[in-house]
Amino acid sequence: MISLESRTVRFGGIAALDGVSLSIGEGERVAVVGPNGAGKTTLLRELAKAVPSSRVAVLPQDIPPDLPLEAREYVMLGRTRFLSPWKRPSLEDEAAVTRAMESVGALDLAGRRMDEVSGGERQRLALAMALASGAEVLLMDEPVSHLDLRRKSEFYALVERLPITTVASLHELPPPVFTRAVLMSEGRIVADGPLGSALSEANIRAAYGIGVRS
Repeated sequence: MISLESRTVRFGGIAALDGVSLSIGEGERVAVVGPNGAGKTTLLRELAKAVPSSRVAVLPQDIPPDLPLEAREYVMLGRTRFLSPWKRPSLEDEAAVTRAMESVGALDLAGRRMDEVSGGERQRLALAMALASGAEVLLMDEPVSHLDLRRKSEFYALVERLPITTVASLHELPPPVFTRAVLMSEGRIVADGPLGSALSEANIRAAYGIGVRS
């Protein structure tokens, strides 16, 4: 379980988080939703601090497209904590990378350079790197912001199959692959629960200051 209790984070005189309490159970898929400046990214950073570093993987919003690595080498970065600087990756490391790439349908990309793959393929490889690390918790900051509708759908289908606790910050309303939504505004949690109840019209209006139409 990941837990924060009455957490406040200030940048200057502004509270990015204002007395936030949150607990996330094993295996949950949680979407953190809210407008710009709501505190979503800060919340993810605080959640990362609450988990031992060996158990958490972070998928950033932007993955550089010009990394001078082949895809398999990139995924192997997830094994960094297991690797010795004086030895080649072990058979166990190689097997972990193969399993991770296979699980996200990226084995065919193994020999491709990172500057030759698409944005959607980079996101799949980033997921593979997280899985190869053996992490039990995956934190994702706006993971689909640069993907088109088809790539978003493919990405979320992969997320639904991940065998680890997953928390993603999103600008848009989350798809049903997520089991829970945390709706934020001005550093506070406005609503928390199953998607249907947390993202009610009244709650969205409170967070975004706009109405919605069904």
